[in-house]
Amino acid sequence: MKTKFYFYYFFIFLSSGVLFSFINALSQKNDNIYKILGWDEHYSQSPNIQNCFEGVLKDSEKAEILNYINFIRSIHGLKPVQYDLNGDIYAQKSSLIMAANSALSHQPPASWSCYSNDGYYGADNSNLHLNRSTSNTLNPKSIESIIGWMIDDKSGNAPDRCGHRRAIINPFLTSIAFGRVDGKSNVDNYYCSGMSLLYLDRVNGGIQDRPVEFVAYPFQNYPIELVNKSWYLSFSPIYDMNSWGRNNKVDYSNAQVTVTDDNGNKLNVHSYVYDAEGWGAIHNNFRWLVDGMQNEVRYNVNIKGIVVNGQPKEYNYWFKLTTNVMGLKPNTPILSYPADGATNMPFNLAFSWSISEFTYKYRFQLSKNPDMSKPIKDEASISNGFIVNGLEQLTTYYWRVKAINDVGESEWTPIRSFTTAAPKPDKPELVYPPNESTEISITPTLVWRLIPSAEEYQIQVSLKSDFSGFSVIVDSFTPDTTYTVPFEKFDPKTTYYWRVRSKAGGQNSTWSSTWKFQTKQPDPVPDVATLNEPKLNEINVKLNTKFVWTKVDYATQYRLQISKTSLFPQSDIVLNKIIDTNEYQLMGNEMLQPKTKYFWRVQSLGESGFSNWSSTFSFTTEEGQKVTNYLINNLVELFPNPTEEFLILTFKYPEVITNVKIIDVFGKNVMALDNINGDSFKISLTGISSGLYFVKVTTPKGIIIEKFIKK
Repeated sequence: MKTKFYFYYFFIFLSSGVLFSFINALSQKNDNIYKILGWDEHYSQSPNIQNCFEGVLKDSEKAEILNYINFIRSIHGLKPVQYDLNGDIYAQKSSLIMAANSALSHQPPASWSCYSNDGYYGADNSNLHLNRSTSNTLNPKSIESIIGWMIDDKSGNAPDRCGHRRAIINPFLTSIAFGRVDGKSNVDNYYCSGMSLLYLDRVNGGIQDRPVEFVAYPFQNYPIELVNKSWYLSFSPIYDMNSWGRNNKVDYSNAQVTVTDDNGNKLNVHSYVYDAEGWGAIHNNFRWLVDGMQNEVRYNVNIKGIVVNGQPKEYNYWFKLTTNVMGLKPNTPILSYPADGATNMPFNLAFSWSISEFTYKYRFQLSKNPDMSKPIKDEASISNGFIVNGLEQLTTYYWRVKAINDVGESEWTPIRSFTTAAPKPDKPELVYPPNESTEISITPTLVWRLIPSAEEYQIQVSLKSDFSGFSVIVDSFTPDTTYTVPFEKFDPKTTYYWRVRSKAGGQNSTWSSTWKFQTKQPDPVPDVATLNEPKLNEINVKLNTKFVWTKVDYATQYRLQISKTSLFPQSDIVLNKIIDTNEYQLMGNEMLQPKTKYFWRVQSLGESGFSNWSSTFSFTTEEGQKVTNYLINNLVELFPNPTEEFLILTFKYPEVITNVKIIDVFGKNVMALDNINGDSFKISLTGISSGLYFVKVTTPKGIIIEKFIKK
């Protein structure tokens, strides 16, 4: 059996017609109304009841409700509950229905203003609360709903069940969500504050780790504001710790309650009521009235004659309605996030720690000093978390927390440290293929601009523009500013989306813009290349010779192999290189051995696959050459730098230079200089765009790179 209860207040204040006219005129500017009336203090987005928008509660509002409920539960020795953000939509839309219709219902009809299925579900599974007033000054605190539900003397349809109270102090409750909507109703001239506490689908927890023998109200040191001394006290024995629904075999028919003060004076106890209704709290509850209770007096309760799961039971406990509720100092919290010694922490950081029992607030400290001197943050928090924005980069911080209640303060937690990350690198700019381009190869080389501080880049290619689910077919990292898509990754005539982000010091940049392109029908497999130089059986070949072969249609790259034997076993291959052009000049560290026979061959690579190997040519190198004993440092000088129209290159030892190339920031060749005969060259830069370039000089001892700027 599932019985529902709802709860409401009416505040009736007469207001002049002038005031109502003023408010109606303001209704066209909803946000301004909420600021004028003070309602905006509860919301990050204000509701608009006329447009059936429920608004968004501030996190601080939710935290206050959660902390207050856990404070109440801690007095009863119950486990704290968590806040379930997934329940927000139901609690908020339920509150909207109540405020819009100036009425409460756990099963609101579809004809009600601002009705929704989510709102119906929320209403059906929540404590409901409604404040109404003809005055626009109505602005209750959200915790007033919790206080009202705990007192529970104004239930609209079941006044003596105390069902709202039983929901909040149900030991098996695991989580809650809270909703609130303020505004003028859509059906009358009342200003309403509708509130919902979603709990009914969140009572599936077990309490084996913290068993309780009973739940009594009030219990031990108890807040005065949570009790109406002329209303029902309540009691529920617990015998099954695995499920709330199994605690229904309790017989109260012969129960007797005695309430005495510490001097043995008995108070008059009367008006017993009880039930075993399974509507969302414990499936049994016993209630009674007591005459003459006073604040700040300890009362002892004895209950006899209850039969629990077939066994007679007697219970004893005490309570005192007091302003000094805790009676105990709070426990020291346990820090949870960030972990001690954590690195690469963001500059806006959310700290968290365990919920400490017997606590109503925490003190949070943050410092740059290990001894916590000169804290840069020393703040109070009502929830078990705190957010700090604007931390400095690459800085070590220290933090700690203590819990506070009316009796005193806990010890400080052990001090933890963490270090913030380096600043985020800039996001890359995409270059190729251009956005919205078509007829792109199925093995394209994707290109983006260099980010000087980047250590590597993450490239993603997807079949969907939102890169969701399994649509991402390339997710790779590279230190370069290019990425060549492998064979068989792309399909022809297909649209792809791609983006890139940079990474440095453990920080990722934001993603670049997302570009898209469409692939073309792939080219045919390229033909076999024909070898040109060195010629077949050629002798006296230079140790840093240039290899040349025919250019092949549909070949985008070539694989060059040089081996000491004709069968090209892996152990004998001295060079295995992918090359973009149909020639290759050996670099200084690739120079061949003198008076040695070598074999070479080439394979053509295209977007649709690769050709067979070319014929194999053999050649024999020269006897060797005397290499001048030179210093590689300061081998080349550039002037002027920066420059506009030309660049003068001066070489200290021109005879040892194999070749000179001008390359851009992407590593692409812009210009090549062969046959260096003099010690000075003047290069025209006409036609080269402004930017950063590099002079790459190859010598037998290695490669020298010097940079220059073209204005």
